[in-house]
Amino acid sequence: MIKNEKSKLTKLGILIFVLIYGCAKKKEENIQNENKINKETMLYNDNNDKIKSILIKQVDSGSDEVYGSFQDYNKDDLDALVIVAQSILKSSGYKIVDNKNFNDIVKKVFGRIIDDHSINEYLKIETFAENKCDKSLQYYPYAADAQYLYVVKGKFITNFYPLPTIIDYLKLFPDVSKFEKEDIIIEDKIENVKTKASQWKDDLQYLAQTREKNIQILINRNKYLFNDNKASLVWLKFNDQVFLESLVKIFGYVQDKDLLKWVLDRNLNDDEFDKLLFTKTCDNKYIFHKEIFEVMTKADTKSKEKYLLYLRGKTELPKVEDTSFSDTARIYGLYCYYATKFTQSIDKGYVYTFFPKLNDEKFEEEFKRSNYYNIPDFKKLFDDTKNGGIGLPM
Repeated sequence: MIKNEKSKLTKLGILIFVLIYGCAKKKEENIQNENKINKETMLYNDNNDKIKSILIKQVDSGSDEVYGSFQDYNKDDLDALVIVAQSILKSSGYKIVDNKNFNDIVKKVFGRIIDDHSINEYLKIETFAENKCDKSLQYYPYAADAQYLYVVKGKFITNFYPLPTIIDYLKLFPDVSKFEKEDIIIEDKIENVKTKASQWKDDLQYLAQTREKNIQILINRNKYLFNDNKASLVWLKFNDQVFLESLVKIFGYVQDKDLLKWVLDRNLNDDEFDKLLFTKTCDNKYIFHKEIFEVMTKADTKSKEKYLLYLRGKTELPKVEDTSFSDTARIYGLYCYYATKFTQSIDKGYVYTFFPKLNDEKFEEEFKRSNYYNIPDFKKLFDDTKNGGIGLPM
């Protein structure tokens, strides 16, 4: 009887301890959360005057790309956006990596080298292929013809969003609404007509949707690239496909095999597939991406069959423009080599149609001069297959 009473008391004591510990732990977590919120609010409030002054200017100018609403934006506007973006990222759990890792990732993904000794706080990255080598630092907000990415050194990347497209300006600064009460009238003296320029207030529902999308893009791009967050990659695949494809097709980022396979599967047509095979750098060098064939080789059976069918039906060699014969021959040769190796690994009886397209003395001489690109079995594979199968004319 005494033992039972002692046992009950012991169990009761343990239960009380667990309850007290649990309450204390919960209280500690609540305090930590409150501190986190307070710090974020403090970060935001400390800069409220700066943000508000920029916001007033942007609201007063309207939202019309055509009629010059964005023409007066400058570094101050980007500075204000960066304050807001940093607060959003912090509250989302984004972790800023150390400076070396950050610089390494920017170089690996976008091919840009960050000079830590430069006085510039930002790097501007062109996202249109034809302009990607333009490194001039301009301050122009995100628009149809200016979809720049800005690297905030040592911190994150962001588009240059006008503030109303990333914060609920009417909720946070309601008195700012008075600056868009008056219509913005544009007078065309040549045509003798007057036009009302668009303003942020014109479609608040659409603006709210745009704002939410911009916030999620900001968060998930940075969590994917700098925090290696797989959930963010999944979100980007569904919601930010153009950006993901540009990483591979414009900037030549092929180190993430998950991303590379996703882009490959979306681009199995001649016009786009060639963009995956090589990248022309800003110093006019051509980097061939054998990683494409590595992804093919490691794919599941169904995917392999799809890749094999595509390569068999691809009658043209990769499109290589504005380069020397040496570079062209190297890209052709590497493409034919890796395509042959892949198809050979799937179908031993495959009738080769790759190297026969290069059955010309000028290619053989170039391959020999280049030591067959230091690939041990390149010469043998070339010799064995250059006369085999049906080679379609170039």
